[in-house]
Amino acid sequence: MPRTKTIELTKNSRSFTFELCHRNLDFGEGNHGEYYWMDGRHFRRSSGGQNLRACIDFWWACVEEAEDSEDVANQLNLVLAECYPLVNTSRAMQSVFLDAHLHIKADRKISLETGSQGKTEKIVERTYNLPDEEYSRIRSIVDSRNILEIQNELIRLFSGVQPSGKDLPKFQEALRHWTGNGIVAFRKGGMQLLHEYVDGDLKKQITKYRKGGVDENVRLFLNLFSYESKVAFYLCYANAWAFILPILEDEHGLNEQSIRFMKMWHHQNQPLLFEGRIHQIFSGQVLSLHPLSALVLTDPSTLSVINKWVGHPDYQQLIDSNNEATSKEYWDVVLTILVAANEYKQSHQRWEESRINKEIISSPTVENATNTDRNHSVAKYLEAYVAEQGLFCQGCSGFLKYKDHEVNENLCPVIFQCQTCDNIRKINVDYANFKDHFFNSTNEEDS
Repeated sequence: MPRTKTIELTKNSRSFTFELCHRNLDFGEGNHGEYYWMDGRHFRRSSGGQNLRACIDFWWACVEEAEDSEDVANQLNLVLAECYPLVNTSRAMQSVFLDAHLHIKADRKISLETGSQGKTEKIVERTYNLPDEEYSRIRSIVDSRNILEIQNELIRLFSGVQPSGKDLPKFQEALRHWTGNGIVAFRKGGMQLLHEYVDGDLKKQITKYRKGGVDENVRLFLNLFSYESKVAFYLCYANAWAFILPILEDEHGLNEQSIRFMKMWHHQNQPLLFEGRIHQIFSGQVLSLHPLSALVLTDPSTLSVINKWVGHPDYQQLIDSNNEATSKEYWDVVLTILVAANEYKQSHQRWEESRINKEIISSPTVENATNTDRNHSVAKYLEAYVAEQGLFCQGCSGFLKYKDHEVNENLCPVIFQCQTCDNIRKINVDYANFKDHFFNSTNEEDS
């Protein structure tokens, strides 16, 4: 059970209070540490909780102290971060970048235990088993020491729908309009007027577009805007940890390995310039706030690998000289993170396929069908169904693969992605027609 601790930061004669959770970490081979974090569940609930407000306000106090409050980039980040509580409950953001937390029962074994209260479910720890060929593929990516290849792997795993090249200018203009109005409000009336704009006009716009019945590009813009707001808040979050960690080290006696680990885990990688293009290795994410973190923190072998890096005798020298990439131990940590990312993605896909099974097969049109083989992947049948209907990529006529779906009463809007050019196509699948295809397909395979 995690313990809690309150930390207070001071900036510009103001105090900012943070509520932290903490627990012991076993790094293996007799090495122990302490891990502190903020309860991310609150960040995904309406107002976002006390820590969200403290992160944004403290970050802006740091900006003011550095006399950078007139910088447009900082004002833009402020506007976006202030918008995050308006969109933080949206699941639609997952279509832009996958960071949905796993269901409590995903990839867990469940047993029934008989006790004084009768039979109760007991859920054991998750178990993951990445195929050997997948591990070898990931290993080869890391062995290449190519940052762009590593980034491309993360994009492949998590990145979703993006605007087409011809639509991008319209998206950028809409973003400038929403955030520009926020910047103007801030320059005219400070935080008070900015909050009035965000909680007034902008909230109305977002609510209007969320209700549905709008153009697909409008929904995509709202999802992209929501994700940009999340990333802006994550910058504020990472900034707070840069000041919290020294206090934990100086006043609460945390050891060196713990501090080094949390510097890495609560850090937001900033954009870097590669071959004339701006890249952010993890799309603005923070490892501690991404669900793959749970896979790392609950795996003793992974924590042991991390300890060999954060406990490296030359760690500080390598960090200070930007030469960490010369260390084998550093790349071993990169490997463990990529493996955890792949395990998370596969677990998420398995759970989603199970969810699709329950939603589609348990729909009113098929609820009486009791002989269905539930182990078949509905995603596979959806792909076969649209192919047999002559529905392919509208750009290159390539085959479509399933990405996501919504559930309505009679139609199931399904989002597909081209297997060749990655273009997105949304198709309304009729329950009755798909039911016939599904059962015909399962019967053919069983015969």
